[in-house]
Amino acid sequence: MPTALGRGVVWDLDGVILDSGDQHFQAWRQLAQETGVSFSEADFRATFGMRNADIIPRFWHVRAPQEVQRLADHKEALYRDLLRADARALPGALELLHALHDAGWQQALGSSAPLANIHLIMDLLHLQPVLEAVVSGEEAPEGKPAPDIFLAAARALGLAPVNCVVIEDAVAGVQAARAAGMRCIAVTNGRPNRELEIADLVVPALTQVTVAQIAELVG
Repeated sequence: MPTALGRGVVWDLDGVILDSGDQHFQAWRQLAQETGVSFSEADFRATFGMRNADIIPRFWHVRAPQEVQRLADHKEALYRDLLRADARALPGALELLHALHDAGWQQALGSSAPLANIHLIMDLLHLQPVLEAVVSGEEAPEGKPAPDIFLAAARALGLAPVNCVVIEDAVAGVQAARAAGMRCIAVTNGRPNRELEIADLVVPALTQVTVAQIAELVG
């Protein structure tokens, strides 16, 4: 099989590889209930893909870094407890990861999630063998829609941004890919969003994406 020398795919994690939206929302809702804050499902959808450090000040109205971190840590602990009970890959994600690996593509995670979450998900879904690099939002100066996470992933792979394709589900993530100068595939998971149409390819599920299609995006 021909290899993809010098080309890579940077994957978002939540909502792309992992079906974790409900666990995230339940964790946010529990944190909001415990702290007397209003946080609706619409608020959750509007901020999905962003870093906790950008979400918490907006809704909890706290600015002190220690307090933001305390709330973020508690929310993520709630999320990991929910995830351990039910971690499911989204349709087509694992199959595409392995197909790209077999075809010689370099692959990285570029996620806003904390490293503790990323490592747990990698263990639960056995992702280590198909990945060359992992970049967390904790390691980037700015979160999505800034391009920092994806640019760091490209550097970790030793690739130019133009030779990378991002797979995302969030508007902020697609914007970050565009800002990084990368091609982007947006997966809607059955929830069409016109704002995702700035991606190069929009699909309802990764079952509809092939290695050949990804290769066409980078030429």
